[in-house]
Amino acid sequence: PVLAVMEKSFGMKRSLEFITGEDLLAAFEEEGSTVFAVSDSSGGSTFEMVCAALKQFPRNGVDAVTLCPEVASLEAINHIVQEALLLESLIVFTFASPGMSRFMRQQCERAKVPYADVFQPVLIAFERYLDYPPVGVPGGHDLTSSDQEDRWQKRRIPM
Repeated sequence: PVLAVMEKSFGMKRSLEFITGEDLLAAFEEEGSTVFAVSDSSGGSTFEMVCAALKQFPRNGVDAVTLCPEVASLEAINHIVQEALLLESLIVFTFASPGMSRFMRQQCERAKVPYADVFQPVLIAFERYLDYPPVGVPGGHDLTSSDQEDRWQKRRIPM
């Protein structure tokens, strides 16, 4: 019930894709072990990273991934950290903003919630390599831009 309220309030989704041989509805209702995948964007990269890592641990006991996309407030981070604390869960996150990443790390450390910041180390490496800082916004551009055509992509149709 707590996760259901959180999912509704913050637009989160739990994925049960890697549960096999069980009644998925029953697994969802039992609120088994979950890992939080948190992002300031869609969360797709974070989710894929969590799933790839979990495959390295057969019989890991994790029943679901709670995907928390488009996290844009300190309040949302605090709420996620509190839920992870209550569920004795791990938080894996990707924030483009160094400030949001820093706040998530601080809150996790204060609450003694295990975490993995999987994006900032990559950004720091690129900053050193390219010798200039990242823009620090999801997708690398201003999401409030009124010119939608800037985001259009023309892709070839696979043969």
